[in-house]
Amino acid sequence: MISVISYQLSVISYQLSVISYQLSVISYQLSVISYQLSVISYQLSVISYQLSVISYQLSVISYQLSVISYQLSVHRLLFTENTS
Repeated sequence: MISVISYQLSVISYQLSVISYQLSVISYQLSVISYQLSVISYQLSVISYQLSVISYQLSVISYQLSVISYQLSVHRLLFTENTS
């Protein structure tokens, strides 16, 4: 009877060690996933910054084009007045 109980306890101990190992593997996988997500988050923040820089540059270009358009309209007006 004692040998049966001892065997059952050894089986339970083995099963618990297997469960412990599986949990450690899961924990490692979760840490890898967490790291990958942090890398992705960093990359997205870099992309967001780059897009904001591009947006600013485009707004500057838009402003410069509006200035050029205004200057051209002024020159056109002056040219029209001088030729008429």
